[in-house]
Amino acid sequence: MLKNMKHKALLVLEIVLLFVGIPLIFLFPIGAEAKVALFLLAIIYVIVIVVKERKKKVFKNKTCNQVNVFKTIVLRFLVIAIGTITVLYFTNKGDLFNVISTKPLLWLQFSGVYILASVIPQELLYRSFFTKRYRVLFSNDNFFILINALLFSFGHIWFQSITVLAFTFIGGILFAKTYLQSKSIYTVLIEHALYGVWLYTVGYGELFMFPT
Repeated sequence: MLKNMKHKALLVLEIVLLFVGIPLIFLFPIGAEAKVALFLLAIIYVIVIVVKERKKKVFKNKTCNQVNVFKTIVLRFLVIAIGTITVLYFTNKGDLFNVISTKPLLWLQFSGVYILASVIPQELLYRSFFTKRYRVLFSNDNFFILINALLFSFGHIWFQSITVLAFTFIGGILFAKTYLQSKSIYTVLIEHALYGVWLYTVGYGELFMFPT
């Protein structure tokens, strides 16, 4: 019992260091070399854990109706698409589809870079790794989703934008729910890429520091 409590306490400490401490270092006025070194150490640590626990299953039962999950994703996307188009139309019409209409090659190239360099690493870390490593700490799926979404949002704190934190918090909830429902990292990768590329396409690229 005591050993189990100690193990869980260490896992909580690990979450704080990896998912709160590392994002915070990008806000501290320390040298770029120190930031990169700490970031690389965190990546190496995660890789070591992944290799060590490679045989550990995320889900004991992987049975799932993927058709229903994709229907949900499509419905969410339609709501997001209509909402973002409407907001931009009335607040900043000049940004609406600005990159894809004026610089389609830039849009295509960066969308690919974004998926490879951002979507895939984030989902492997925040969904696959986080679930496999820390789900034992949560007896309630809704609480697990909330914490996962908060940490995912906090990982974007270096943008220093309330809007970005709000977007990523909502996204974190959707991605965590999809991952638990679909039990597939590929499904949540598709959803994350779809929403992220859409925000770039519709005109929110500058908000996320995408090239415009």
